[in-house]
Amino acid sequence: MVQSLILVFALCMDTFVASMAYGAHRVEVSWGKAVLLNAICSGSLGLALGLGTVLDALVPENLARVICTVSLILLGLVKCLDYGIKEMINRSLSSVRSLRFSLSGLQVIIHIYGDPMAADADNSKSLGWRETIFLALAMSIDSLGVGTMAAFLDLSGMFTVALAFVLGIGTMEAGLWLGKKAAMRWNCDLGWVSGALLIALGVMKALGG
Repeated sequence: MVQSLILVFALCMDTFVASMAYGAHRVEVSWGKAVLLNAICSGSLGLALGLGTVLDALVPENLARVICTVSLILLGLVKCLDYGIKEMINRSLSSVRSLRFSLSGLQVIIHIYGDPMAADADNSKSLGWRETIFLALAMSIDSLGVGTMAAFLDLSGMFTVALAFVLGIGTMEAGLWLGKKAAMRWNCDLGWVSGALLIALGVMKALGG
């Protein structure tokens, strides 16, 4: 249960920061769209955990421990550099003056991963259903990679997915509320928190946790 909580909190950081940005810019996200977004994110985590469970069954236990430990620590280090990675994504796409959803779906998802505000492509101050889906896919990128490796932790898949869904909605609503209160005065980067949690999971696996 503790490992599931650490994993879910690590994956919720991006959603929290994105929600704060939406709140600060007064972008409305309805309750139904918050549910849809987190259903997609938790569903992606469930798929990744399922894939990881299949891989775990094919790999010897000692090798699985090494793969899980090294992968989670590396993913954690990458998340610690998250701000710089997103800045590079934004610079590489800066030549696109006005991103529209007629572009490559993958390009849109990558751009939104770098800048969640890009999901509101029409500047309507309200996320549409299609925009919500693209945002959810961008927020699911980490879940796919981390979830596959986290399956080697022998987590309860059903519990972890349900926890991700519930805490995801709670984190999103908290981010929207805090963003509205803080307005544009606080620009935070919490990628290091997510990275530290993933590294902690890797260390716990190495120690036999």
